[in-house]
Amino acid sequence: MTVVGAVACQVLMAVGLQQSQALVPRPVLKLIVEHPALAPYLHPEAPGRVSLVVSDHLLEPGITPSRFGQPLRIVHDRDVGTQPNLRILSFELDGSRAKAVVEYRVEGVQAIFDLRRDSKGWWTVVDAKLVEQGRRSRK
Repeated sequence: MTVVGAVACQVLMAVGLQQSQALVPRPVLKLIVEHPALAPYLHPEAPGRVSLVVSDHLLEPGITPSRFGQPLRIVHDRDVGTQPNLRILSFELDGSRAKAVVEYRVEGVQAIFDLRRDSKGWWTVVDAKLVEQGRRSRK
């Protein structure tokens, strides 16, 4: 390997290490928890489901939205334990487009949200797909 090749390799590695995972903005979290696709799985009537617990994994700091008339309960990912919780598995940001994948394990579902941000910075959900992964809790 040449000296130039070695330096280029080190620069590429450093750039790769500096890139951090995109975090879900709180307005996007609000769109996700209020989206009709998730509503049948949240079961606010079930014990322990209100306030809705959300893992802070990949979640940007900010104002906490509400659901079912109560603020979401944002919990450190490592402290969630066995509580029913919504967890962001991934958030990919590409300019004005984004894709968020969230999991609500207690209901055995994953949801994929395609989002767009307009020129004023407002996010909207343009598509949402749910995948049932088997195990659901009893209602």
